[in-house]
Amino acid sequence: MCQVKNQPLVYLMLMTHPSLYRVDNLTDEGALNINDRTIPQPPILQLSVEKLSRDGAYLMDAGSVMFLWIGKNCGQSFISQVLGVPNYGSIPQNMTHLPELETAESIRTAAFISWLREQRPFFPILYIIKDDSPLKSSFLQNMIEDRTESALSYYEFLLHIQQQVNK
Repeated sequence: MCQVKNQPLVYLMLMTHPSLYRVDNLTDEGALNINDRTIPQPPILQLSVEKLSRDGAYLMDAGSVMFLWIGKNCGQSFISQVLGVPNYGSIPQNMTHLPELETAESIRTAAFISWLREQRPFFPILYIIKDDSPLKSSFLQNMIEDRTESALSYYEFLLHIQQQVNK
């Protein structure tokens, strides 16, 4: 409730409908140039497990927290050049920040995450989550466009609301 009362609306919206980006293939195409910094602008993806690929890495901006989900088959170059570890198995379970590496991939990823963080009045923590991590459920619970046993998908919910309004 404290966050609901104190956060600006735009960041409160991210808590209920996070933004999801694929970040293992960031490029300078369509990037912003701010103060001699190039900030990649990857497209926002649907919040559905169908949009995830085990050979990718995805950043979820959920307002007060960010998740960097690393797929089991994520490219070796992303893992070594952004996370600074030799392979997927070497990624620590409790990793919460990216190392500062002098690789193009690391610079792009760090610039994008920094840009997202700089736009808000607080500093969201970054959790780096492996595909087999216990924190994976925290990441997946934000996939609101998926149907579950106990809830409608976001699209189904909107249709339900529309039907109720039209009655």
